[in-house]
Amino acid sequence: MESVRPTPVNQLRAYTKEDKIRIRICRIWKSTIPGTVQKYTNLHCILVDETQHAVEASTFDVDYDVMASKIEAGACYEITEFQTVKIRGHYRVVLHETQVLLTSKTAFRKLASVFPIPRHRFFLQDYTLA
Repeated sequence: MESVRPTPVNQLRAYTKEDKIRIRICRIWKSTIPGTVQKYTNLHCILVDETQHAVEASTFDVDYDVMASKIEAGACYEITEFQTVKIRGHYRVVLHETQVLLTSKTAFRKLASVFPIPRHRFFLQDYTLA
């Protein structure tokens, strides 16, 4: 797997198998079930690569606890064994049409040498124009 080059974020396509991506996790947030107290269901992230392209990533509710212990905001990772899907609905956080799904099988290799990926380079969409 070391000889395989990582796929740039802007080349990720829904429902295609990619070997790996190299990214920085810029933001992490948790979603909850409305009406419950601190019952987190999903973990969402903004992933940015060295070309400053961003994609949203999320977990399934059953994988929330596993994922929360594996990742931290601001760190750079090489990620393998992930899935890609088309974003449903119109509540996209970044402009990318594809979403990365992180499962309990997803592997994260924390990168010691931080390559030039900005920490806070992404744009939230303006929904007041919709």
